[in-house]
Amino acid sequence: MNKTLTAYLPLVDFLADCMGENTEVVLHDLTDWHESVVAIRNGHISGRQIGSPVTDLTLNVLKSAAFEQQSHMANYQGIVKNGHRLKSSTFFIKDETGKLVGLLCINTDYHELLEAHDKLGALIGELGLRANLPITESFNMNVRELVQANLHRVCPGYEEQVGRMSQKEKLEVIEGLSDLGTFLVKGAIGCVAESLGVSVPTIYRYLNMIKK
Repeated sequence: MNKTLTAYLPLVDFLADCMGENTEVVLHDLTDWHESVVAIRNGHISGRQIGSPVTDLTLNVLKSAAFEQQSHMANYQGIVKNGHRLKSSTFFIKDETGKLVGLLCINTDYHELLEAHDKLGALIGELGLRANLPITESFNMNVRELVQANLHRVCPGYEEQVGRMSQKEKLEVIEGLSDLGTFLVKGAIGCVAESLGVSVPTIYRYLNMIKK
């Protein structure tokens, strides 16, 4: 584990004890994206455990370098495999050089509040929780699921269109996936190639065309 993160380990238990069993607290070490979770409480909320990988939002943060301009992201919305929506926040942990080395994430499952909307509507309004907020982060994180989620983001219903796509349209899809940080994950190129019905070398060629 990166030594900078050791000071944050006690915060995982502190925040989880303060906020209760409906709130997941996660500490990520970005040394290894594929096994980034080094501490977690209430992992039943997202189904993650120690050794789980980063999420699609993390890849997007790394790709866009958003952490360079801000210290955290607060109160965005995520979704887990069972369909529950989460109110999420992420604190960017940087070393003495300013390099992003870790993330401290808080994810609160508020589906019970939404189910009791008629009685708790006023409270939900005060908390700023809305079922129709745009989903910013998906916790369905293995390579294939990440690729599928990002494909649907850049090209909704792509399955029905893929056989009729022109090279230009496929290039636009690849560019959109690249902007989301999809290709930072090992194995993503093969999954994208399979989903779009092209070869792996073709994906590399498209990526080179985009760079030019």
